[in-house]
Amino acid sequence: MIEINLLPKELRRKGKAFTFTKAKFYFLIGCAGMALVLILLTVLQQGKVKNLDRRIIEARNRKSQLKETIQLVDALGDIKKKILDRMSVIENLDKDRSTWIEVAEDLSSRVPDNIWLSSFKETPPPAPGPKPAQEDTLQNLEQTFVQENPRVTIEGYAYSINNLATFLTRLFRSYHFQDIELAFIKAVEIDKQKVFSFQLNSDLLYSSQVIQELEKEKGFAIKEEDSDGSQKP
Repeated sequence: MIEINLLPKELRRKGKAFTFTKAKFYFLIGCAGMALVLILLTVLQQGKVKNLDRRIIEARNRKSQLKETIQLVDALGDIKKKILDRMSVIENLDKDRSTWIEVAEDLSSRVPDNIWLSSFKETPPPAPGPKPAQEDTLQNLEQTFVQENPRVTIEGYAYSINNLATFLTRLFRSYHFQDIELAFIKAVEIDKQKVFSFQLNSDLLYSSQVIQELEKEKGFAIKEEDSDGSQKP
């Protein structure tokens, strides 16, 4: 069957322009869907922003309420710091008290008869310079320990040179005194009695931890025997 369109050409074009195809329908549906998604995202973001604003306001109110508590905590922190500083000073003063007792006992046990000490002075060591890398040998431990500990001066009197020699021999056996030097010895008179005045200089080792390290290197406890067989500390 043959169909003939008797409309003029102008009307035919207008009819084609107003044709509603499936492609246009799908395009409109897609645009509407995208618009709906954008609207939903906008609503969600606005809800999140409002929630954040509410939480910020609550946090500010909470901070205002806790302002006095924060100030109290800060004050307690300052008090704690002052207490810790004072405790640190006390610990520094007290940390070597027991070892100083050991040093005094060791020194007194090595003083022979006919010798008495008149002075025991400590001089702080100079600031140590840079140290090269070294192995933890016994010699290096002793050198490091000497550099980190003070220099002491011992003065006293002896009735004879032999008494002083005995004292020096006993001091050389002690691990508390290293690099002992005889500064001088001279004859003097005290109450018309001739005696010998002397001065010794030595590095003082008073850290029990380093002495324990020296003991480990030696492989035995640090003990000395006197000539009569009794043990010296």
